[in-house]
Amino acid sequence: MQLKYTYVIDDGYYVGHLDDYPEYTTQGENQQDFEEALREIYGWIQDGTLEVKERKGILEISR
Repeated sequence: MQLKYTYVIDDGYYVGHLDDYPEYTTQGENQQDFEEALREIYGWIQDGTLEVKERKGILEISR
């Protein structure tokens, strides 16, 4: 399985979130640490430790 994530490098730290769960931001000293933190967050979401609060929808616009 693959999950997309978004990040920036800020003062030498990787800071970002999983694209499907933007409410849970994390950081790491390098990309490996950052990705491990993302895996940990995903595990907490899967086991119910973290509640997914944000939902996504599609807005239709008439032209």
